Amino acid sequence: MHTPTLNRPIAVPASLKERLRSAWDEATHSERVVFGIIALLPLWWAVGFGYIYLLLIGGLIASELWRYGRIRLKAPRPEVWALLAFGVYVTVNTNLHVDKITGNTLLSPSLLWIGGGLVLWYIQSNSVRVRLKVVLWALALLMTVVLSVWFLGHFIIGESRIPVGRSLTGLLLAKQERFVEGIGDSNYLRLFDATNGTSFIGTSRFGAFFGHPEFGGQAMAAICLFALSGPGSWPLFLGSAALFGLLIDGARSSLAVLVLLVGLRYLVLAGRGPLGIAFVGLFAIASFAVLSVPPITDRLVETYQQSVESSANLRRKSTEARSLIYQRTLDSLEDSLLFGHGVPGRTVIPGYEPAKVGSHSFLLGSLLYCSGLVGTALFGLFGVLYLNWLWRTRADRPDCVLWTMLLFMILALPVAFDTSRMSFILLCTMLCSSRSSALDNRSVQPSLGRGVAMRTD
Repeated sequence: MHTPTLNRPIAVPASLKERLRSAWDEATHSERVVFGIIALLPLWWAVGFGYIYLLLIGGLIASELWRYGRIRLKAPRPEVWALLAFGVYVTVNTNLHVDKITGNTLLSPSLLWIGGGLVLWYIQSNSVRVRLKVVLWALALLMTVVLSVWFLGHFIIGESRIPVGRSLTGLLLAKQERFVEGIGDSNYLRLFDATNGTSFIGTSRFGAFFGHPEFGGQAMAAICLFALSGPGSWPLFLGSAALFGLLIDGARSSLAVLVLLVGLRYLVLAGRGPLGIAFVGLFAIASFAVLSVPPITDRLVETYQQSVESSANLRRKSTEARSLIYQRTLDSLEDSLLFGHGVPGRTVIPGYEPAKVGSHSFLLGSLLYCSGLVGTALFGLFGVLYLNWLWRTRADRPDCVLWTMLLFMILALPVAFDTSRMSFILLCTMLCSSRSSALDNRSVQPSLGRGVAMRTD
């Protein structure tokens, strides 16, 4: 009779902890950093989301000096020069038109545009690549926190009981304790917004950790597009989570553009397996429910009817208010067509400061009205150069890069440009699909676990 060998090795499946440890060990330094930045978004929000590039650039400088004794940068590419030039122009133009130059008038435009340009310069100089798989795991962790906070706030604590506190920068800058629209979202910690309409499910709008529901909405739409490019179950689970995040956010423009792009993508790619088709089906059902199920439709119609009762009682984010803003903006363009007005004009709704002429639109407001033809030409030059570079380096990039760029180009009309949009653009700059592309970047990173610099090609 055959006796089994007792000392024969038995294959034991790796535990979840071991698989996660293995995945973390095989990640490049860049992937670990990007994972941490995304997963720790609530921390950056608590510090002050608009100041994230100040922290990021400071961290990059410190890391480079500590590891290499110098900051490794190549000559800037043309698109970097164009973005930096636009940032300088906006900063100078803004401060030429304000009543008083303050730290906010200097930092706000320079951190967004010049800071974004400097980070883009670093990414291109060092050929930083991050796999989509790593980004999806980071976004999954972030969405888990986002939806958990919403569930806790909505069902357990109560939305009305959650105060709007000051962020760390708001405390350091001694901002007033009471939050008022238009005094800086980065200085305050506001999760639920009950003053600007309701979400698609009838609750207070939930802007998550992006400062404002409009910005949170475009971020959720971008996460949906990222999820659709993921393999396996990513489209169904992460895409559905981001879609629900968009529904509780209530950003109509982001949802409308996302519906359009998801439809176009499905027509172009004809779906990717049963889970991809399942997400598209779930997306269609949710969209149908928002627009066709009587209780939800009635709520939307009621909201619309209330908003058009009179111009004196316009909802602050209503379509009619936006139309009035856009009309006044168009009428004022000729007053300073070449160099722009520098800053938004007067409010079109008495008592509500954010509804200013030249606001609520990046293309019409921030570019044409505030920056004029000169600023618009500078940004247009950056856009053409950047998209051309992105197209020429498209090999091994996931298709979500293309769809995310289309998302932001369409949203340039109804939504202003903010830190979250710049961050997703920089993220698209780094994205790759395969491990080999990410490993190509190890040549400019320290060897993981050894702390020594490897050979550069």
